[in-house]
Amino acid sequence: MAIQTLTYTEVIGRCHGLPYPNEQQYAQITSQFYRFRLKEVWNEDNSGNYVTVGWILPCTAINMPWTSKFKVDHQSRTIEIPYGEGKDYESRAILEQLIAARSQGSLSMSKKLEEELYRVLGINRTVRIPRGGSALFGIQTFGIQMTGYVYDDKTGEMKIWVPKRSATRMQWPGMMDNTVGGGANFDEEHFDCMVREAEEEASLPREFMRENAKAVGKISYFHVRDAKAEDGLGFVDRSLQFIYDVELPSHIVPKPLDGEVEEFFLWTIDQTVDGLKQGKFKSNAAATLIDFLFRHGYISAKNEPELDSVITSLIKRLPL
Repeated sequence: MAIQTLTYTEVIGRCHGLPYPNEQQYAQITSQFYRFRLKEVWNEDNSGNYVTVGWILPCTAINMPWTSKFKVDHQSRTIEIPYGEGKDYESRAILEQLIAARSQGSLSMSKKLEEELYRVLGINRTVRIPRGGSALFGIQTFGIQMTGYVYDDKTGEMKIWVPKRSATRMQWPGMMDNTVGGGANFDEEHFDCMVREAEEEASLPREFMRENAKAVGKISYFHVRDAKAEDGLGFVDRSLQFIYDVELPSHIVPKPLDGEVEEFFLWTIDQTVDGLKQGKFKSNAAATLIDFLFRHGYISAKNEPELDSVITSLIKRLPL
């Protein structure tokens, strides 16, 4: 069987999930979404304006077993949480909704994804949503991607630490990944997220990471995943990823710690390029590594005819 070979643009396209549209196509696509809206200000009399904080696919709006805490208007294509009493009413309403969907069997969400909380952006207060439901409600999230690399003591050749994801992961099981990656919790800055994830996923010392990891940019993506079945739910994955690099000395070797990684491999640049073009990597990790190879001079106009497309594909306009 012939090994598939993807272009870098095609690899990045897998991260976005669909070709990035022009203005007219963009308006056509997003006009089909339902707007998930929360009050800009939380008033007991339910006064004040709603603001859009997420986008929900029509299949989800129709098939979700909505609880009484949500107001769903199919004509205006809006989904809202009207005022309710008690602290964290909106956060609790979202969690209860996700548990109801899981109980019905239409949503797979592990206990860990339920406990990891993201902050709903766009409003001036803290509303939390479990990580496992962020794409269901189409909220904007942010996280980190960190690439750890070394220079061979004898040859000076750059090599990259590449982990293989655990076969038990709910998403992308057994795929290759970036050295470290993860989403920021609702009360966490992206630098602190990077330090925490580096320790949890790869056993990298916090003090070393704080002193040596370098912020080098960001990538964003907008991935629409429609329902696989007529009665299923769809997802709008909207994320901004802050990118870090760190050069690791020979005595600091990444090791699995929290069970999310099966094993770390030290790959040459050629092995990494082959893995990317053969579709072996998780999609956002692949985009991050292409960005890394470009910044370090391994992808250039000399060897990549679609360089302009590659560069512009790494940063997409985020809807909302």
